[in-house]
Amino acid sequence: MKKKQLHFSIVTTCYGLLSLLFIAVNIFTLGNLPPWIDEVMMLDTSYNMAVHGSWETTAWYRVVGQYPFSTYPPLYQVVATVWIRLFGGSLVAVRSLNLLVTFVLGGMSLHLMRRYGVRLTAWMAVLFTLLLWGTSEMAWMYRNGRPDMLCALLLVLTLQSVGSYLSVKSSASRLAVVLTSALLLCSGIQAAVCLFALWLFSFIAAKGHRRECLRVLILLLSGVFLGLLMVALFMAAHGRLLAFASSIVQYSATLSAISLALLPWAGELLGFDPVPYTQKLLELSTESDIMERLSAVCRYRSFATLSIAALVIYAITFRGNLRSLLSDKGFLLLLCALYVPLALVVAGRFPAYYRWMAFLPLMFSVISIASRHRLWCAVFSVLAVVLTVAGLKSMQADGKWNYEAMRSFLQRQHFKPSDAVVCPFSTFYEMKSVCDTCYFAGIFPAEYIGHADYIIEAPDGDEFDRPITRYVNSLKTDTTVVLTVTDHCEHPSFTLYQVRKKHE
Repeated sequence: MKKKQLHFSIVTTCYGLLSLLFIAVNIFTLGNLPPWIDEVMMLDTSYNMAVHGSWETTAWYRVVGQYPFSTYPPLYQVVATVWIRLFGGSLVAVRSLNLLVTFVLGGMSLHLMRRYGVRLTAWMAVLFTLLLWGTSEMAWMYRNGRPDMLCALLLVLTLQSVGSYLSVKSSASRLAVVLTSALLLCSGIQAAVCLFALWLFSFIAAKGHRRECLRVLILLLSGVFLGLLMVALFMAAHGRLLAFASSIVQYSATLSAISLALLPWAGELLGFDPVPYTQKLLELSTESDIMERLSAVCRYRSFATLSIAALVIYAITFRGNLRSLLSDKGFLLLLCALYVPLALVVAGRFPAYYRWMAFLPLMFSVISIASRHRLWCAVFSVLAVVLTVAGLKSMQADGKWNYEAMRSFLQRQHFKPSDAVVCPFSTFYEMKSVCDTCYFAGIFPAEYIGHADYIIEAPDGDEFDRPITRYVNSLKTDTTVVLTVTDHCEHPSFTLYQVRKKHE
């Protein structure tokens, strides 16, 4: 037993040391990724709570006609609030939260693999670390301020608690399953959907253990219901329960399609006009075609490369006994990795930031087969190095984006804390530390914008910067307002307007 513990300590030490190198690289390159819409939507509430003591946002959209309010399950935002209070609201400080979460995620994943019988060595730890930190798609996910890495960590912890329950059916292990699955729901509805997709896969694959799977399902349902109740009470306390329910529907293409079919019937039955609701769903519906959503998975190059290599290697390894493949844990994990995107697409959504759901079981599958034969270990090691080189290149600065130039542009304006500024998402971290009122009009409705002292336009920005340009054009036609261009920035492209009333 002591020998096994020593062996695993070496594995975790290798993981820890190599992870610290990746964390150091990330710390120095985090500014190369511009803040973007989802990141700002998630963190604006946290920043306001940490600095101003108000659970409010000017970086969200209107839901069911109400003033904008973050309707995402609040666990990540609560954690981020504490983090910002402790370490400040700079870009590096805030994004470092996800670096820490990813570090813990990797350690917990190694423990999970060990629990389920994967043979781990120091080199397997190196291979796993390269895949976790080095692939460009994973790097993009853990380098920005979304809650996806927290979802991944809580999913792994839930699976750990399920494993403990299956080993020792005690009251403590049952409670652990309920609590971890409740927290999982509080981190993101999509994470709970992924959990049940994994359960369904396990139920189908575990022919002789389906009764135990059903017992686990009861615990998982209890936990998810508890988490949903907590989130619902939180939203109800802020008067946003209907908005929360509506946001769940509109983010699922499947639920949106069902709602669009049922709303006319419900309106006739209950006596309300369904047109405003159907129009809103039609406006927000994206990627409604199931084949289009599936095709997005094929653009995940790291996933496709490793999946194809794993399929070929499993076919070679089991060529004389293909039937035994279905009893091999590593191959089942590979099937699970291929199945998860399909299950989420059927559920209604599988955007780029959900890719961790498929990549985690794929990594487990790769480590499982690489640990059995030196040749396969060498093959995956070469692939991991190639993917890591590509991942490190993806961390480099974009020629169109220069964080220091943006910071210098904003610092020379000498904004006052009392100034109200309409801002692009990319200025989030710098502007929030200067001005108390920042309207992120790329998502925040223009009709709720009060008096603005300045507007920062991004003429060459993306689709989420265009609403600011439309807002500027609307003010140009307003005869009571004078807009004056006071400064420009080239990389990135910014134009600063000062806004004055004509009588001023």
